[in-house]
Amino acid sequence: MSHQVLTQTLPFVALTFLLTVMFSTGLDLTVRQIVEPLRNRRLLVSSLVVNVVLIPLFAFAISRVIPMGEAMQIGIVLYALGAGTETGPKLVQVAKGNAGFAVALLALLALITVVFLPSVISLVAPDVHVERATLLLKLLATVALPLGVGVMLRSWRGGGVQRLSVVMHRAALTLLAVFILQVVAVNYTAILEVEAGAMIGGLLFFVLAVSTGYLAGGPRPENRRALALMSCIRNAPVGMAIASQVFAHDPGVLVMVTMMAVMTAVLGLFATFALNRIAR
Repeated sequence: MSHQVLTQTLPFVALTFLLTVMFSTGLDLTVRQIVEPLRNRRLLVSSLVVNVVLIPLFAFAISRVIPMGEAMQIGIVLYALGAGTETGPKLVQVAKGNAGFAVALLALLALITVVFLPSVISLVAPDVHVERATLLLKLLATVALPLGVGVMLRSWRGGGVQRLSVVMHRAALTLLAVFILQVVAVNYTAILEVEAGAMIGGLLFFVLAVSTGYLAGGPRPENRRALALMSCIRNAPVGMAIASQVFAHDPGVLVMVTMMAVMTAVLGLFATFALNRIAR
């Protein structure tokens, strides 16, 4: 397959991956799972402040303090703005955290990201013209809609959607592998030129995010473990989709978002098993 074809189809693969991930996430959620844990208002407020305010500010500060190219700066902030990862509740469960709250927080953060991100993306890249209304509609169609359809289907069919859920999760993993390989094939030159500052910035971001989430989780250890993991790994599919479409002219943005996704996923697994050992 030619380099040109891979480049032209990259946004479509990113979009398909995002739709599949959000639909498969919705199939795992019920309305009761979403509503029940949100009654802990203190934990809810702390979680929102950390994920919606502090972590994007950390990324912005890192992008300005640590020397890195403009594309890398935009990429790390874009990655941080995407709150609510579909893998979070699974990691929280392994770490013996409050999985119920993690599920509820995932649904809430995903919806907040849809509304919040288009409003601030022009602040991240003031030189890039972004149609906020168009981007909002795209995120509603690719994040909120498939997530909502999945939740409704789960509510109507109950356990009957289990087989569909398994199929969709496998499809999401397959699309993720295809997407990452395609990103590497299209942008291998930019990947080889990733600066040391960007790598250091990514590591610092993870440390700040996981420690802030843990400290903000309150007195109960299971809540601390849940918020730590839900905070450090962001919604990479949203960031990748936006990077491949809005910033298609600058492949370095997508490279940085992808690098952050891989790096924090690996570090998140180490953190998960470390928290699991502490919980024993």
